[in-house]
Amino acid sequence: MQLSITALFAILIFFGSAHATDTTLNSSVRALGMGDAFTAVANDDSSLFYNPAGLARVRGLNLKVFDLDAGASGLSAYKKFISIKGTDTGSNYADKIQEFYGEHVWTGVGGEAMFTMPMFGFGAYDHLSSTLRINNPVYPQIHTRIINDYGYVMGFGAPVSPFMHLGLDLKYIKRTGTDTVFGPSFIADLDPKTITDSVSGWGTGYGFDLGTTFIIPAPFFSAALSVAWKNVGGIEFNSATGSKIPSEPNNITAGAAISVDTPIVSVTPAVDFQNLNDANMQLTRKVNLGIEIGLPLIDIRGGFHEGYYTAGLGLNMGLFRVDAATYGVELGDYPGQIEDRRYVVQFTMQLGIGNFSATGDSKSGSGGSSGSGKDASSSDSIWGGKKLKRRR
Repeated sequence: MQLSITALFAILIFFGSAHATDTTLNSSVRALGMGDAFTAVANDDSSLFYNPAGLARVRGLNLKVFDLDAGASGLSAYKKFISIKGTDTGSNYADKIQEFYGEHVWTGVGGEAMFTMPMFGFGAYDHLSSTLRINNPVYPQIHTRIINDYGYVMGFGAPVSPFMHLGLDLKYIKRTGTDTVFGPSFIADLDPKTITDSVSGWGTGYGFDLGTTFIIPAPFFSAALSVAWKNVGGIEFNSATGSKIPSEPNNITAGAAISVDTPIVSVTPAVDFQNLNDANMQLTRKVNLGIEIGLPLIDIRGGFHEGYYTAGLGLNMGLFRVDAATYGVELGDYPGQIEDRRYVVQFTMQLGIGNFSATGDSKSGSGGSSGSGKDASSSDSIWGGKKLKRRR
């Protein structure tokens, strides 16, 4: 029995490893650089995926013409592939497959277009995340998880008092994918069609998110405390072909952020406690920490996600913005067991008009130079709030 290492790595790259949860599908690269601690920070179109209450803090009219992102992991697997490529002719299958035991590869791509204004947002998106992991040398298995979503999201967020915001968003999702363990017979045949057949069916799902944010203003900083319930009750996908499509679990997240904004630099530390309704996940995996330091034109980010460090950089070029990040995802049951180190980059073109808001707050818990906020010296508030200077 022979093994084509080229065919194996093609499956690794184009299909991809298994993990219990994956926040990458609808995560922003900016947030990932901050450890994905973003529930109390979101105040632009990212609120549609993190916390709809953040729409109450949107400033002006904003059109994200396009947003393209891509990422990958599995550098060690690629190096092994290069080192043995061309040497597998006549080699024993078992000897070669052992080179990849314990390896995991993730690939992700996505694109979206969004429109936001104070208290409202709408968007369309297409996101793909695929992961593959080879393990168990005694009984070889390839655990494959593939999710491809395209859909629409519409959200509303409103201040119900000068210090409290509420939000709701509605989602329509078309999904195809699989979360399957393939055994030795598949590995022996190494037929990618087996995987493609498992993701040939599409299902439709409907869901909604709820969110609330409490704003605590101060002369030199503001603090935000948020709770978001994403995918309330979970989302099941109904397929006309009867395909078993992975569902989307509900997730309750609580977060806090502080924004210190000066004319030269802004500093935004944040913390999130994710998956609070998942009793099977260890507490240390639920805590995400992050910080963003905003300088003119450049943002520097760092944090911890599921126990692993994150780092990010944002570059604002007017109509265009580039963000990059690296972060770790835990593929095992507890932090430190199996890290999947990922690298992502995002390119965005966005237009903005005006600076009016529904709240008039100059500091909405979101620092940095590459966000959507602007100077608030001329902004109006439905609450008649104090007009303070805002750099973003």
